[in-house]
Amino acid sequence: MRYTLAACFLLGACASAPAVNEDHPLGWISGCWENADGDYREVWSGPDHGFLFGYAMSLKGADVTFFEQSRIEPGEAYTFNAYPGGRGPSPFTEIERGENHIVFADASHDFPQRIRYARDGDRMTAEISLIDGSKGQGFAFRACQ
Repeated sequence: MRYTLAACFLLGACASAPAVNEDHPLGWISGCWENADGDYREVWSGPDHGFLFGYAMSLKGADVTFFEQSRIEPGEAYTFNAYPGGRGPSPFTEIERGENHIVFADASHDFPQRIRYARDGDRMTAEISLIDGSKGQGFAFRACQ
């Protein structure tokens, strides 16, 4: 009985995990990503009808000190919509895309004005800055453990 329950649990976990659509140009962003300290995490769904849905949170012990919801919308250019603290959206439009990176921008936004994601294997980086690249802040992620 225990083995049957364990098997059902594992099958259910696999079925509930988002499937990565490798044909989608941004499928590489899907998954759970965290920094080396484990106190910041971003999670992105697999593509669903062209959309990707995400959330991020900063942790201090067991407390969430910051959260943000995000949505990437398909279109001629992808649009990254940020909802920091649940407020928004703050839309950023795609200005550059490669096989494993994408850059969004909105020069009229206070900060950030530019957001860049890039993936290399089980590592992902995010960078935020002003439109000219100044005042940049970088974030390094690995696949969640």
